[in-house]
Amino acid sequence: MLPLRHHPPRTHQRTARVRRPLRGAALRGHEAEFGSGVKGFTVDGSEGFDRLPDVSQDQDRRHYAVTVRPTVFVNLVPDHVILHRMFPLAEDRTVVECDWLYAPEVVAAGADLSKPVELFHRVNTQDFAAGERTRPAMASRA
Repeated sequence: MLPLRHHPPRTHQRTARVRRPLRGAALRGHEAEFGSGVKGFTVDGSEGFDRLPDVSQDQDRRHYAVTVRPTVFVNLVPDHVILHRMFPLAEDRTVVECDWLYAPEVVAAGADLSKPVELFHRVNTQDFAAGERTRPAMASRA
């Protein structure tokens, strides 16, 4: 899986519609504003859920991404957090666990999480495909 900052909009065409390209440095993470007319970090840009506690108005309508090297990505959007943990097993195999973390009241209400989960599922699928294209070089002794 490649760090988010290396992904041009053509790699993640779906997220390019939902948010502008990420900007920033690895040490402080990355941030991107939602695109105009986008109400939430969902597959179709529709409204998500209420902001998480402690997410300020200035942080609303933004996507923050932090890489905790070497094997963790944290993505924060106003209404949820996505935690990616990677467990390398071999040069050609990595297990990736992704957790979508929502406020307890969203989960307790049985809210439909399919639109935000689908957005990052598509991003993950694209990331995994890009990562698989780099795998042959991982075994090279060159």
